[in-house]
Amino acid sequence: MRTLLCVLSLFLLVTGCTQPSKPETKAKSAAEDPLCNPTPIRHFDGEQQAKSIAEQVDGIDHAVAVHIDKELHVAIHVSNFNRLRLESIEKEVAQKLKAAFPQAKVHVSSDKKIMAELQKLYETPWSAQQEEACKQKKNLKRIEKLMKG
Repeated sequence: MRTLLCVLSLFLLVTGCTQPSKPETKAKSAAEDPLCNPTPIRHFDGEQQAKSIAEQVDGIDHAVAVHIDKELHVAIHVSNFNRLRLESIEKEVAQKLKAAFPQAKVHVSSDKKIMAELQKLYETPWSAQQEEACKQKKNLKRIEKLMKG
């Protein structure tokens, strides 16, 4: 009886400590990712136009714009006493950009970190290869999450 009890408890101990087998998960390739299907397109002419529109607003020293697919992200640099009316400057820029780009989803920020991140993305050369374009679009989505706080 004791041996039977020892064997049973040993059996339960061994089977209870093993991890259940998990099916292997494949990493999604760029072709399977819904964010990257179809291949993202960067609109350089729209970026230049958005940058010039933003810099025409009083109080803005410098602006950076990145326009991928239907997402337009603009970061503005406002200095000195113009920072006192920062909120109204951001709203004015957003209104002008929405009027100029009615088909795009416009995001405007005056955060310095967002400015640095968008500047990096702006300076990165655009690749027509789907995987590289997908990485840059994912980076833009990450920046968008930073904008929302």
